[in-house]
Amino acid sequence: MKSLYVYSLLLLMFIGTANAQEFRAQVVVDASSLNTANLSIFKTLEKSLTSFINDKHWTQRVFRKKERIKANIYLVVKKYDNNRFTCELNVSALRPVYASTYETPLFLVSDKNFSFEYQEFQPLVFNPDQIEDNLTATIAYYLYMILGYDFDSFKLNAGKPYFEQAQNIAESAQSAGLPGWEKTGDFFSKPKWVEQLLTSSNFMFHKAFYTYHRYGLDLMAQNPKQGKTNIIRAIQYLTKLNAHDADFIIKLFFDTKSDEIVNILKEGPKTVNYRNVKTFLDKLAPTYAPKWKKLP
Repeated sequence: MKSLYVYSLLLLMFIGTANAQEFRAQVVVDASSLNTANLSIFKTLEKSLTSFINDKHWTQRVFRKKERIKANIYLVVKKYDNNRFTCELNVSALRPVYASTYETPLFLVSDKNFSFEYQEFQPLVFNPDQIEDNLTATIAYYLYMILGYDFDSFKLNAGKPYFEQAQNIAESAQSAGLPGWEKTGDFFSKPKWVEQLLTSSNFMFHKAFYTYHRYGLDLMAQNPKQGKTNIIRAIQYLTKLNAHDADFIIKLFFDTKSDEIVNILKEGPKTVNYRNVKTFLDKLAPTYAPKWKKLP
């Protein structure tokens, strides 16, 4: 009888683990700049988005609880009128580094062109075959981008299916005439981002991203010298890209990783002549030249 109880308990634990969803996201809806009496709608939206992201299955893969991806969704409400929101959306995701307590950012994005309609207590439903709601379409797009980057960091080109799902959302949203999905203009371009990731000529970006994380960061605890060497190799891979066809993904990479690269290379054993590394970095990300000067 006792063994049956133990077996049942273990089975329940396994089922609970096997059914764990993909994300452990923290959602913040910040309406502090608004002068409005109806504050409850923002808290309701925050709770609904948290549930929408964390309680839904986004892939066919099995994630253990400890494997759930940390994501941060920070929504700054700039304007609210008659259930219409105009916002800035900041999205980031973190990946654990092997044999350490350090978590590395996969990407940091600020989308300043995000507007949608939402009524309090409205159920959030996402249907990939019928994109009509800009709120759920945009959030789903970013979740698939996070999945793509996360899988890419563990296995070469493993993120492609999720980038393709994000691209399908972008194309459907454009066809539906939803706001914030322009390919060009002054704002951040979601279609351009995923398009560059799926362009076959940008394969070296995925190789660089995979090398940087799997053979660079994940090796640092065991062999810091080799880990640094592989991080530098990943940066060299990026120089093989056509800047015109990969400008967006290169910029986003260094927007996310510039501080991390400096901190890694300036500490511990020096592996190569950093003058050459600085030359690569100045070419790839000239706006961060003051940071590259900090390298020894």
